[in-house]
Amino acid sequence: MTLTLDPSSLAQQTVDQPPPITPDHIMQIGSGFWASKTLLSAVELELFSELAKAPSDAETLRTRLGLHGRGVFDFFDALVALGLLERTDGRYANTPATDLFLDRAKPSYLGGILEMFNARLYGFWGSLTEALRTGQPQNEGKTGSAGLFETLYADPARLKQFLAAMGYR
Repeated sequence: MTLTLDPSSLAQQTVDQPPPITPDHIMQIGSGFWASKTLLSAVELELFSELAKAPSDAETLRTRLGLHGRGVFDFFDALVALGLLERTDGRYANTPATDLFLDRAKPSYLGGILEMFNARLYGFWGSLTEALRTGQPQNEGKTGSAGLFETLYADPARLKQFLAAMGYR
């Protein structure tokens, strides 16, 4: 007995079958902060600006950035997996996009807004559930102090960071 399959019936069967339901999309969104915080930490550490000077091996890069050895190789490799760094023969380098947009020395640097996301907004978004339950603001006004802009203007470092995020260098 020979079993033969008609390829056209297989194609039709595949088209008619709905895709399987998986938790992939839900898990990607739920763990999205991992990728975000990895990028934001790299910007805060000025990793991309350092690599714009020259590609480096992990140990040299760790030393130049003043990082502890624990987890640093995983951190660099996570940035490779996210498509934010390239690694060739043990040397890390910026991608064309990170070189153009995340090197502080370039006029195309957009890290200022990412720095603000990391320093101000990341923590506030961690209080989203509280905001939804209470209706209270979760920004600088949460502590009952002056409003957002009054608080920013009172702290020169925060104001400088805010202005850099808005595109002023």
